[in-house]
Amino acid sequence: MLSHTHTDWTDLARRFVERVGLDPSRNETGRLISRLAGFGPRQTQRDGSIAIGYGLLEAVEGYGLLRRRQWAEYLTVVSTALLLFPEIQELFKHPTGLKVGGLALNMVIVGYLIIRLVRRRR
Repeated sequence: MLSHTHTDWTDLARRFVERVGLDPSRNETGRLISRLAGFGPRQTQRDGSIAIGYGLLEAVEGYGLLRRRQWAEYLTVVSTALLLFPEIQELFKHPTGLKVGGLALNMVIVGYLIIRLVRRRR
């Protein structure tokens, strides 16, 4: 995304959807494609940077967990909790039962990870 900031993401997505045999005018698919129409170079650059940063965070976390480092367990809690913010933001924009369920499940997961860390320290 960073090196293709002026790409027509709408056309690219529409061609991909047609190639895999889906109808680009259907509800969810069409909604996704129409959201891509608003992607300008600045938003593409921002989202690409966020994706790279999150990928690096996950790589560091994975390395730490593989090496059984305690800091990686804390990083797992932080990175999982960070995902709650966009979920809450999306829930306020367009609330659905599925989004509420997903948020509740992720909150339970974060709570479980925290409880596990606390018990392990004792």
